[in-house]
Amino acid sequence: MDTRTENREIFESMPDAFWGGEIPSGRGKWYIPAAVAAVLLPLLAFGIASFIKPRVQQNLMAEVSYRVENGVKGNMKLADGTTVNLNSGSSLKVLGERRVFLDGEGWFEVESDKEHPFYVETPSGITVKVTGTQFNLSNYRDEDFKVLLVKGSIELKNAPNSVPLTVKPSEQVTVRSGMASKVFANLQEKNNTTAWKEGVLVFDDKPFREAIPMLERWYGVNIKVGSPSILSERFTGEFDTETIQEVLNVLALTHGFAYTIDHKDITIALK
Repeated sequence: MDTRTENREIFESMPDAFWGGEIPSGRGKWYIPAAVAAVLLPLLAFGIASFIKPRVQQNLMAEVSYRVENGVKGNMKLADGTTVNLNSGSSLKVLGERRVFLDGEGWFEVESDKEHPFYVETPSGITVKVTGTQFNLSNYRDEDFKVLLVKGSIELKNAPNSVPLTVKPSEQVTVRSGMASKVFANLQEKNNTTAWKEGVLVFDDKPFREAIPMLERWYGVNIKVGSPSILSERFTGEFDTETIQEVLNVLALTHGFAYTIDHKDITIALK
């Protein structure tokens, strides 16, 4: 076996990881065992850079993910200057430069760059194309796609009928069961939609079947409904500092149901 082949086999058998310990002080001495030097020096002569360059590039392109659990909220600033607030139970995955995947609900303030649009992909398959704007986007898995544009301009790709849909300020688009609807949102409706980022939970004539997942994410609880008829009940209310028990007391009083709480498990049924 020639020296080049032997050195390559030794190199490939070394641990596939970079040194993660403390870097020695400049005042100390560096000791390189003779056996290691015998391997590394010939490798330098034969182009060690060709072995490590692909790994460095791969690490630079690694995906970055952010996740906020139920009961909490978070915010972050991306590399391009875009800021994102995440609602409870949401995650954001950075797929590349100015391209992310949102699972949940987020408030976006995107840095303007018409030459390099910002893209938000969602679980529904709809992609939001942004050139610089402020908007609220909600698309938890198995839930409706909803986007409210406050400022700027966005375009929806892969929306129903495969036609790019341009959204203007104060317009809200909802995609439910493959059907898209677009309405003009007044000031109160816009405030209700974005109230979560200010720490306020709003129900505006909301069916309880839609309110349940909101309560579960907001308070980090699990809710089981023993009486299906309750699911069609509609609720209106605004809560900020109230506990889940205080919220349920209000809803139970106005709609005539009872509930039990066992740690984080809540059961609701008609009286």
